[in-house]
Amino acid sequence: MDVMIITPHVGIGPFRLGMSREEIEQVFLDLDDWRIDDGIAANPSYIEKLFMREHFEYDTNGQVEFIQLINPHYSGHFSIPCLFQGLDVFRTKAEDLIHTLRKKHPMIGDFDPKTADTFAIQELELCFWREGIMNDDIMKDPGFLEMSEENQELEKRYFYFTTVSIGAPGYFDFMDDPGK
Repeated sequence: MDVMIITPHVGIGPFRLGMSREEIEQVFLDLDDWRIDDGIAANPSYIEKLFMREHFEYDTNGQVEFIQLINPHYSGHFSIPCLFQGLDVFRTKAEDLIHTLRKKHPMIGDFDPKTADTFAIQELELCFWREGIMNDDIMKDPGFLEMSEENQELEKRYFYFTTVSIGAPGYFDFMDDPGK
């Protein structure tokens, strides 16, 4: 697998909405060649770093209704393009990605790409989230400039989204109601 494709209403990479828990586990087993070759069998595979088992949610029938993909660049060990409509969602700055996607799709959730962490395209049941915020204004802030270079580099990862998720029809409806 050279690329991870995000397909709303369908799946992310080899994982599909509607799969059973057993089918998900079989995909993990089938992708054992993604195992980290460090001589420690207990270490997770790359696929397990991208899709942690707790990032799948199941409906009352035991079928996947939510899939979340973690930014592969957070692992520091490997890189794989994660594409939605031709855009690498983890290598395109969050602000730029949101501006581009808003031209095609209405969004719900947070609205300001400079300060917000969660964006969803309800019609596609697609959601982007980042655990921190970084933008060019923050990089000029004295508090940022006083940080060590190492901490500055860590903070710069927040230019990009941390996760992208898809859900079954209606999954992200709760985001449309600010009272929930």
